[in-house]
Amino acid sequence: MKKTLKMGLVVCLAASLAACSTGNKKPESSATTTDSPAPSSEAPKTITISSIEGTWQIPLSATGEGLKKLNEKFNVEYKPQFVPYDEYGTKLPVVMAAGDLTDIIGMESADANFFKWVKQGAFLPLNDYIDKYPSLKLVPKNVWDAVTVDGKIYAIPQYFPAKYSKKPVIRQDWLDNLNLKMPTTYDELKAVAIAFTKNDPDKNGKNDTYGIALSKQIVYGAQMGAQWDTGWYNKNEQGQLIPGIISEGFKEQTQLLADLYKEGAIHKDWAVSKNTDIRADFYAGKYGIWYEQPMGVDQVLFESMKEQMPSAEITVIPAFKQADGEQGFTSLPGYYTLTMLNAKIQSDPDKIDRILQMQDYFRTFIPVDNRNPQNPDFDWSNGGEGVGYQMVDGVMAYDAALYDKRPSSYFSGVAGWAPNDEANEPGKQVTDPFIQRFVNSTVELLKNTKFYINPLDRIHSEVLTAKESELNLIAQEWQTKMIVGQEPVTNWSKMVDEYMKKGGKEMIDDVNKILDSSGIKGEWK
Repeated sequence: MKKTLKMGLVVCLAASLAACSTGNKKPESSATTTDSPAPSSEAPKTITISSIEGTWQIPLSATGEGLKKLNEKFNVEYKPQFVPYDEYGTKLPVVMAAGDLTDIIGMESADANFFKWVKQGAFLPLNDYIDKYPSLKLVPKNVWDAVTVDGKIYAIPQYFPAKYSKKPVIRQDWLDNLNLKMPTTYDELKAVAIAFTKNDPDKNGKNDTYGIALSKQIVYGAQMGAQWDTGWYNKNEQGQLIPGIISEGFKEQTQLLADLYKEGAIHKDWAVSKNTDIRADFYAGKYGIWYEQPMGVDQVLFESMKEQMPSAEITVIPAFKQADGEQGFTSLPGYYTLTMLNAKIQSDPDKIDRILQMQDYFRTFIPVDNRNPQNPDFDWSNGGEGVGYQMVDGVMAYDAALYDKRPSSYFSGVAGWAPNDEANEPGKQVTDPFIQRFVNSTVELLKNTKFYINPLDRIHSEVLTAKESELNLIAQEWQTKMIVGQEPVTNWSKMVDEYMKKGGKEMIDDVNKILDSSGIKGEWK
């Protein structure tokens, strides 16, 4: 489920974040170094810098106008290599094994390979450089923790808003049509979902709607807060944190879904349905409850919904109050994608500094109101108005055909590090009133919502890395059978027993041991 969520977020946010990742320094003809300044009578030397990273974007031209501008500004010969993410997982290990590694290495997350290569000495420790670059100093400790081994920081996390993951959304107009209130408990959610199925919420006189949209691998279920999602929030009888997928909270959610399936409020073919198909059906008016995010929304789907259903309104369902009195969602890690430097360039301070200058430039946040041609950094980073982009209704229009004309495209994984999530002001980045209402109301709700910082995002457990995926499949198979009625939810303990015997106990013990020794705990913010 985590992978599906992540991929969905990346595809949707690529245009909105990457396209506006710019700095606030005025473009210059060349960059200067701080460790080894060149003699005043000579220009700083041109430095060759190579990189490899994954991408969700279209292939970039090695002779693109954006790359030429980047080379001129920073006085480098930049040689980036972009590999589609569906190939990158197999490509990068081959490159690493060959030993001919680029100066800059990108990864999607701090996975098992990341920690293996850290132990092999592949990446440069960055602790001594952080205070020299303003955008690096903005990274909070809980994010640095994710890429820290034995006190040394081995990667630069790239910004991704922690609050703006997909949240449960509901057709507010359907609630209004049926004189129903926003659900605040699972019992209320159950009643609403059944009403959405049986009481003609769209008033078209047809029996053609369902309460909750659900796709295979239980994406996204009915995760109404930290107690009921997959994060490590709940504890077992020994006081250990456990994965949410085997918790009593997840059992409660599974029972709800099983009840709704029995009532016909979930489509009978959900277990073999693709996420993309279910999403499209939600925007076509088939389902009343789904998941959406306030940044990087698919404007085509929103506009299509409004065109077909002019009265449609979508709003986020606030997190339910938990048994322990808390109320809120689980936060994202606060970053997406990592940038590492090759340990072999340790003896070349000029190259290190030049790379970090480039990183700092593109990581410097530009307020949304300043993202226009009058801001020299926004204009330069995006290739210049009329060349790399056009402004439409005060917002930069994303045109894939102009992608290689923008210098920022060649640092596409790097986003300006916002001082807080609200500073992104996603409502100002869309012009359609329907989309703006959804985005602005969601941001306002989340601004006043508590978020649980999942401690698993801050540590590395080799046991978890080795076993988590297989164990999740075991749990999902059980839970799928429970939802469709092939297995009673009362057999939850049997599922947990199998989960624990096949590696779950070892994984939970190892994770909690690491958490205890590091002093890291789950916390609310």
